[in-house]
Amino acid sequence: MVVRRHTLVGALVMFASVGLAHAHPDGTDAPETTLKAPASLGDQILPPPPTYKANDVTVEEHLSAQVPLDAKFSTAEGKVVTLGDVLADGGELPTILTFNYSDCPMLCSVMLNGLTAALPGISQPAAQLGDDRKVAFRVGEQYRIVTIDLEPKESLDKLGKLRDRYVARLPEAQQARARAGGWTFLAAMGDASQIKRVADAVGFKYTYVTERAEWAHPAALIFLSSVGRVTRYVYGIEFPLDTMRESILAAGTAEPKAASGYMLRCYHYDPEANSHARAGVTALRVGAGGFVVLLAGLGVLHLVRRNRSEALRS
Repeated sequence: MVVRRHTLVGALVMFASVGLAHAHPDGTDAPETTLKAPASLGDQILPPPPTYKANDVTVEEHLSAQVPLDAKFSTAEGKVVTLGDVLADGGELPTILTFNYSDCPMLCSVMLNGLTAALPGISQPAAQLGDDRKVAFRVGEQYRIVTIDLEPKESLDKLGKLRDRYVARLPEAQQARARAGGWTFLAAMGDASQIKRVADAVGFKYTYVTERAEWAHPAALIFLSSVGRVTRYVYGIEFPLDTMRESILAAGTAEPKAASGYMLRCYHYDPEANSHARAGVTALRVGAGGFVVLLAGLGVLHLVRRNRSEALRS
């Protein structure tokens, strides 16, 4: 937990907002449900306070939506490409799309750690499946990953370090192919509209929290067909191997599937971030000051009475 202390009262409290991500059989989104989190996320799931400035940070599922293939980005090597160029590079592979950024203080690293923890497992044939389904999924061969940097002013140096950090977590035999196009990291070169075009197309809602100089965003893997149509949303920070295999297979055949996992949003609540809280804090401070004055007055009165009593006795 990250805590920012204030001089007199209060502290910065970090909550995790978790909703069950699922869809109705007809493809429409089911309402988000507040429920108990897995044990690793704590016993109680709290809703965001009404004063939180990123309550709209969520995912609106747009199954079968087409991503804008003409959206322009730069690779970590400085090559200007369109999203369509990236998806077409290396053949007709399905894609796992993520939105992250290098200075994210918590959720990005946890989510990408979870993703890279799952990838070695799906690169091995699944022993429990039938002989005709023992498929090994290796990045750059059966699927690709595209990570769009949420920070529009991200430097290519930071983008390259972000890529290297997570590619290094892949099995060594897959790292060269990942760097050669299996896992592409894209920066917007200062043009935030390009990020927003892609995010809006897939329903990924994010916002900039000025007071903390951070991007508030959900944790989601968005699976795309080879031509860039949304086939599935998988939420969370841990990704079961069966879910990953199933999602890649469905994306490869352009088959929409219901979402899976728990949607997480990482956010911080500052008790002094809104006028009502500030008014409350001010009232507490005034009350505390008044109490100190009252105590001082009572002390002075007690001394006066004691001195007068002693004078009368003498």
